Amino acid sequence: GHTEAAVDVSRLAGLNPSGVICEIMNEDGSMARLPDLIEFAKAHDLKIGTISDLIAYRRRHDHLVNETAVRAVTSEFGGDWMMRIFTDETQGAEHIVLSKGDITGDDPVLVRMHALNPLEDVLGLGPSPACELPAAMKMIADEGRGLIVLLRDTEMKLSGEDEQAPRTLKQYGLGAQILSALGLKRLVLATNSPLPKVVGLEAYGLSIEGTRAIPKEML
Repeated sequence: GHTEAAVDVSRLAGLNPSGVICEIMNEDGSMARLPDLIEFAKAHDLKIGTISDLIAYRRRHDHLVNETAVRAVTSEFGGDWMMRIFTDETQGAEHIVLSKGDITGDDPVLVRMHALNPLEDVLGLGPSPACELPAAMKMIADEGRGLIVLLRDTEMKLSGEDEQAPRTLKQYGLGAQILSALGLKRLVLATNSPLPKVVGLEAYGLSIEGTRAIPKEML
């Protein structure tokens, strides 16, 4: 997000990792979008950068996730998978990727991005059905080609009182790095939620082509 980007820019400049952000408004009172901001920057001789620019720079210089293990596994949900472990070098958390079939090539790959939550996934204490992850695994197994990405947050508070938005943004970034490391480019998300808008995804060479609902009979 823009708040994190402001801190990143200050840090990369060798300054105190803090910043002040503000919204720029158009003359009609609407919020200025990127095309408006480009014209504003030209008029006032200002430099301008996007979050995608920042991500692209950090991709060239930072290596935040690394593949640390790979082995074949068999699950009661979808049979045989290739399991890879990616380690987050900043937090130390290990994230799990299960792949099925040949995920190379230009065709979109069916992907389930899943932030592990023991309250929801184990105890069923959440808005999403606890069986949604196994159902997604069976769905991808039926497809014969796809990925399950399980993102773990070792700092998650089970009380539910912590702020989730920054963590969600961080998980999107980690997930994008993992998908990019695996060579993916075009994604179809296995989800029953609306298509998410992820800022800066193009900097990872990724595009979301659409979503595919997990069939109700699998839940």
